[in-house]
Amino acid sequence: MLVTASAAQWETRYDAALQQAAQQDKLVLADFTGSDWCYYCIRMRKDVLDKPSFAAWAGAHFVLLEVDMPENPDFDPALRKQNTRLCQKYGVDSYPTILVMDAAGEPLGGFFGYISDADAVQKELAKALRVKVLLQAARQKQGAEKTQLMLAAWNLIPEDIRECSPNIAAQVAAVDTQDVSGLRAAAEAERMLEECRAAAAAAPTDTAALQIVDAALARALPQNKRQLLELKYRLLVLCVETPEDVLAAAEVAYAVIDADLRLSPQAKESHKKQLRGVYANPQTIINRSRMMLRKRPSR
Repeated sequence: MLVTASAAQWETRYDAALQQAAQQDKLVLADFTGSDWCYYCIRMRKDVLDKPSFAAWAGAHFVLLEVDMPENPDFDPALRKQNTRLCQKYGVDSYPTILVMDAAGEPLGGFFGYISDADAVQKELAKALRVKVLLQAARQKQGAEKTQLMLAAWNLIPEDIRECSPNIAAQVAAVDTQDVSGLRAAAEAERMLEECRAAAAAAPTDTAALQIVDAALARALPQNKRQLLELKYRLLVLCVETPEDVLAAAEVAYAVIDADLRLSPQAKESHKKQLRGVYANPQTIINRSRMMLRKRPSR
């Protein structure tokens, strides 16, 4: 099914859009929208996507795909089912979201939220076109040249889009033997974290689980230290019985904040200040812990 808006035609069927992209050697520009309720989605169409100049540029470079999640109860049930699946597949839970993907459905670019300036949107989406060129060139190369092209493509993909591109991440990691991208370290960190979670969940007591987590923390990587500390914190809070136990849990909570690579020093201090208020009354924490459902002995 095609939806016409201004000079642009928007496909609504995902598989058909990918097929067209493969046949025409184009990328797919997917607009995840709530067409009848989302104010900024409506503005994105009016201010950017449906402007004749932008629509002409986009139509020349992309197959346009509308992924609509309207409130209209009469909306095509098959499309709603497809679009719900696509939102889950790509982790889209806010609108508007624009994703640019290749003919295999792998995202190469895009952005989350509303951007009012058509030129700025075009500049952002043009990065995905460059990623496509770099990846195509990399397929023709070997050795260091291939690695450089793959890394250049990876660096052009916005960080908040990369999580949606596991296949490209795997391809980059395979050739990036020096781990310039950090993908190999991230994969190792994730593996260690999952092993620790599984072992801690299977431990006979919370004390034994804490020992497992502490052993993992002794060899933690920057990419998983925060999550391991969070796991330790949850176990400590579950076991608190004295004010001293509460203080020990609080120290780990502060360490979680320090290990969060996303926070600025000012943001970290602000978070700690809030936590100090939470832990000002240790008995409140103890009472909460006693109300928690425990699935195994603490010791």
